[in-house]
Amino acid sequence: MIFVTVGTAHFDPLIIELDRLFESGEIHEVVIAQIGRGSYIPRNFRYFRFMKNLKSAYDRADVIVSTGGAGTIMECVKRGLRLVVVENTTLLEGHQAQLIGEMARRGHLIWCKRIEELASCITKAKSKIFTPFVSDTPLIPDMIRKMIC
Repeated sequence: MIFVTVGTAHFDPLIIELDRLFESGEIHEVVIAQIGRGSYIPRNFRYFRFMKNLKSAYDRADVIVSTGGAGTIMECVKRGLRLVVVENTTLLEGHQAQLIGEMARRGHLIWCKRIEELASCITKAKSKIFTPFVSDTPLIPDMIRKMIC
């Protein structure tokens, strides 16, 4: 099963592309999507707008497709889930690219930079061995110790 989440925002281009991929037969798996405040309603797979906790959906998914929200990214990579991230460029600031890029560079997720590459990114995620996430060593405690010693 492919689970798609756009978080509390919206990202119609992602949902439209998934609908097209399903309709064209490029995606055969069951797709369930959390579409948030999106205005596009998928025709080819089940969807819902919001859910308090997505843990049960994550647990059932073979691959998760997400926008670049920090909360979703961190929850998925910490759990070692197969994650494909499509940056939601409709949001202001372009703040997602830095986190997505770093997590992709470290091997924790697949960054789908062009929505037209979504099908191949999903296929790649199914066979990729993702690097386990390990938190960076916190620097603040050492800095404080050095200051007081």
